[in-house]
Amino acid sequence: MTNSFISIRFDKSHLSTIGERLYTQSLDLIRELVANAYDADASEVKIAVNDSSITVEDNGSGMNNEGLKQYFTIGSNLKKQNPVSEKFKRIRIGEFGIGKFAVLSICDRFEIYTRSQNYAATLIFDKDDFEKRSDWNIPLVEHEIKKDGKTGTRVTLFQIKKPLSLFDIERHLINIFPLFDKNFSIYLNEKKLQAKFTPGERFRIKEETKYGLIKGEVIIASLMLPKDQEGIGIRVKNVLIKRETFRIERMHSLSTRRLTGELNADFLPITAAREDFVKDSKEYEEFEKVMSKKLKRVIKSLEKSVISYRDKKAERILSDALLTIREALKKNKDIMLLDNLPLFSKTKKKFTDQELVKSGVIGTALSGSKRNLNGETSLEKSLKEELRKALRIIKPKVRSRIKTLLRDDHRIVKKVKIGGSEFLVSFAHLGDEEKESFIEGGIIFINRDHKLFKRIEKESDLAMYHLIRLVTQEVIKLASPRNFEIAFDWHGKLIKDAFLAIKKEG
Repeated sequence: MTNSFISIRFDKSHLSTIGERLYTQSLDLIRELVANAYDADASEVKIAVNDSSITVEDNGSGMNNEGLKQYFTIGSNLKKQNPVSEKFKRIRIGEFGIGKFAVLSICDRFEIYTRSQNYAATLIFDKDDFEKRSDWNIPLVEHEIKKDGKTGTRVTLFQIKKPLSLFDIERHLINIFPLFDKNFSIYLNEKKLQAKFTPGERFRIKEETKYGLIKGEVIIASLMLPKDQEGIGIRVKNVLIKRETFRIERMHSLSTRRLTGELNADFLPITAAREDFVKDSKEYEEFEKVMSKKLKRVIKSLEKSVISYRDKKAERILSDALLTIREALKKNKDIMLLDNLPLFSKTKKKFTDQELVKSGVIGTALSGSKRNLNGETSLEKSLKEELRKALRIIKPKVRSRIKTLLRDDHRIVKKVKIGGSEFLVSFAHLGDEEKESFIEGGIIFINRDHKLFKRIEKESDLAMYHLIRLVTQEVIKLASPRNFEIAFDWHGKLIKDAFLAIKKEG
């Protein structure tokens, strides 16, 4: 019996396969080239993009001959052995030594010019030529060194197979790289990219684990976010790997369209393509455990802001509905004998038309007035006092029911003025078993928990028509018409005039 050996072979054509399989998005190859510049202590990276070529040039430390050999060594562990850069002491992003092959997913020919303190060379890689050659060599041209002290690397991709969107590149790079670093700038077609500031409520996070530090902030944005900014960005070695919502939307039925922020956790292991984390690792399990605790405070605030947003939206819809009803009432006051309605209280002052427009609907939630020690505005305090006065003149049995109805902290109280009269509307959470609208003690109650309203509240137009129908219905009841035919006629007139006013404005 004789012993022999079989050699391990690697087909050259698989170099492009590595790039295509590992880097499914063309934007990832730009990320890899910029990441190499960051690792080389570049303070500036200039990217030039057109329909036929892409150039990425930096002013980093450059490479010598040995550095170029390492650059083209598949799975090189040079950066693992030297994890911190010399000049800026950056934690190097590169890890697996295969990122340079990402360019083969978009072009078949690229050129690298590099210059260090004592070496300069140009390397040309042509896929067709490389695969035809019997060896694994790549043409290299070495240059004389100019003594001007400049260093850096320039990578040019030729004959791009598919053009890249400048907008997509810009958005991708802004999200991925630490543009807040004063020693690192990226220029795209001569435009300097700027990190975006997101206004909103901020939660600082700093937690030392047995694997390393978690540090950053979680933000509940003031406005809805674009899809690419939704979720908490997690950075490893200053590069954004992905955004996570930590399944908040599943556990709490909350929208994550305002959840954002960034955390640094350099200890987290990542996949070869740097698109995700190794989630079955002990490090990631510990990270998730810490974040679930930290996010409890964020979730509470998010729940409050969701309620606040819904309250503001509901108040705006109610205000619009009551303004149109007020105009309809003005047109029909002769028929309805408005001043004789038991719902209205007469005031001595006579209003001009201009004053009527200004004071048509007065509410609570959106007031910009200063608040007292109890968190109330003067307007809110005034309306609450009016509700108390109304309660004093109500029969004891009814008064008990009204007090229960007024316990909702998120009720919206509105006063509608017309001529010398006014009435109150309470738009409140009354429970899904309560009627959709009714009158108690001279106050119109509209139920925000009624199943029909909850079904349509996201549709602003439908919700407003719903409120117009209910408020006018209750006003007609208080007018005490002599028969149903008159009541339906009056109700129809009010709804018609209100809807026509909306159509005219639209």
